[in-house]
Amino acid sequence: MRMRMLLISLLIAFSSPGIFAADSTVASPSIPVTPSAKTLRISTWPAGAEVYIGKRPSNFIEASERFSPDSLSLAAEDSVVRVTFFKPGYVDTTLDIHLQAPKKNYVWIELVEETDLDRLEWQEAILHKRENKQIGKILFYSGFGPLALAGVFAGIAEYNFQSADDTRQKIEKSVIREGEHYQKLQDDFDDSRQSGKNFRTAALVSLGASALLFAAAAVFYF
Repeated sequence: MRMRMLLISLLIAFSSPGIFAADSTVASPSIPVTPSAKTLRISTWPAGAEVYIGKRPSNFIEASERFSPDSLSLAAEDSVVRVTFFKPGYVDTTLDIHLQAPKKNYVWIELVEETDLDRLEWQEAILHKRENKQIGKILFYSGFGPLALAGVFAGIAEYNFQSADDTRQKIEKSVIREGEHYQKLQDDFDDSRQSGKNFRTAALVSLGASALLFAAAAVFYF
């Protein structure tokens, strides 16, 4: 009887809450939950509209690198995105898109045809200015070619003038003023000097061509 009471007491002791609590409790580290990033899929009709994110451009001369349809990667806390659409022949439109879904969001926008003749002419002017800026960029980068050649030609001209000067000093120091060796020195001097003049002229021509290309680039670009 006493043995049975002892066993019952031990069972109650081991099963009571709080016994060995300090040893049995396992502290689990709190891991911060990072919100998932959001995405926004933009589609327009017709497709191919330029898409500007954020502040509306003061003009549309700088073409956007985004075209509809397009997908945007946004931060998890973003709730509103301002989007501007530009497509020649249609009304340029700016919208504040409210993100509803926690992850993936979709929006489809039908662009309105532009009927204002002044706005259509303005759009044509924008496209013309873009073409001019593109030509200006091409001319600008093309100007570095003749500029580099001008540097090469100037270096060669300087080398030839230095060679001519060295030959002149040999002629002045030469005791014998006649004969085949003396004549060769004279020929080398004349050839080096003339070659230097030719390369100097080529350098000036190349430099002038480079300056003209840079000037034309500025006219087209600005």
